[in-house]
Amino acid sequence: MHRPRARALAAPLLLSAALGLVATPARATSPAYDSSTHYVAMGDSFSSGLGAPNASLDCGRSPQGYPTLWAKAHGISTFTDVTCGGAVTDDVLAKQISGLNAQTDVVTITIGGNDAAWGDQVSTCLLSGDSACTTAIDKAVAGLPAVTAKVDTTYTAIRQAAPHADVYVLGYPLLYEETAGCSSWPAPDQYQRKEINRFGRALDQGIAQSAAKAGFRFVDAQPYFAGHAVCSGTPWINATLALPAPLHPNADGYRLGYLPALTSATG
Repeated sequence: MHRPRARALAAPLLLSAALGLVATPARATSPAYDSSTHYVAMGDSFSSGLGAPNASLDCGRSPQGYPTLWAKAHGISTFTDVTCGGAVTDDVLAKQISGLNAQTDVVTITIGGNDAAWGDQVSTCLLSGDSACTTAIDKAVAGLPAVTAKVDTTYTAIRQAAPHADVYVLGYPLLYEETAGCSSWPAPDQYQRKEINRFGRALDQGIAQSAAKAGFRFVDAQPYFAGHAVCSGTPWINATLALPAPLHPNADGYRLGYLPALTSATG
């Protein structure tokens, strides 16, 4: 079933996403999807469902990740899942694009976090103090244009491979609450948590701008996770050293965070 492509986000929403101020998601404009929809899930571990129970050993695909939850909510019994934990944009181009074709109706993707080495910045902040943390975050933010250039190339390839598809680009949640106290151990101090989140906002801003250029729909997950990051009383993100998926959404994060965010855009 071919469906009209979703419109790109308006500039004011992009700015709001960059500032982390989106309180009410835009209403969905695309038609409802159903059992005849040809759906392909792409991207990294935040798409595969790593961090939720029963994740596969190869790519960390969990039946409690948002792709499976969204497909089931729309009566889609089978779909193409090429997501894989650890994926960078080069992996999408080399290993995941083949899952798309002219019959693809819907694509979802999260990508860019691994290209930006987000985990390395968290480690620096946790182990090396405030000054080193700020230096690492400044360097990472300065390097984001190179990351978004790779994202741009990836989005171009997706459009070429799936010319009729509605493509939904999901952003990343902020990893930490910025409140003074934190019962989760180990965790960066309050200053470091704010710095790490500064990078998370900048990363999502760049991804949102790339999505808009490609004519894709950016789905801001950050408002849906607000109050539920690490250091909250009810975290939807695994703790800093929680194995096997530190700082990834848990089952509640995918079910109560990512799924409603995506549904707000798709209907």
